[in-house]
Amino acid sequence: MAQRPTVEELLAYLDLTGDAYPPEQAQDALDAALEVQATVCRTDPYTVSLANAALRRAARSLAARGAPLGALDTGQFGQSPLPRWDAEIEAFEAARRRAPIG
Repeated sequence: MAQRPTVEELLAYLDLTGDAYPPEQAQDALDAALEVQATVCRTDPYTVSLANAALRRAARSLAARGAPLGALDTGQFGQSPLPRWDAEIEAFEAARRRAPIG
C-alpha cells in the first residue's frame, strides 16, 4: 500500500532543485490535488497509481500558475492552450474512479 505523496516527493518528481517553487506553493498545489482526487476516486486503500496521479495533478497545477490565461509558451511556435484533460491522470485513476450517481 502506498502513502499519499509529500511536498518533497513532488519537488523530486518535478526534478527541481533550488527555489523554483516555494515549498508553501508546492504544498498548496499538492493539497488541492489530493482533495480533488479524494472527491473523484476511492482512496482507501491508497495505491501507487493514485500517488502518481496526485503528483501529476499537482505538477499541472504548478505549471498552470505561470499561465493565467491557460496558454503555455512553446517557444518558436507561440502559445499552446493548456489541455483540460490529462490521459495519464485518467489512466492512473481509472480503476479507482467513483461512479457518478444521479
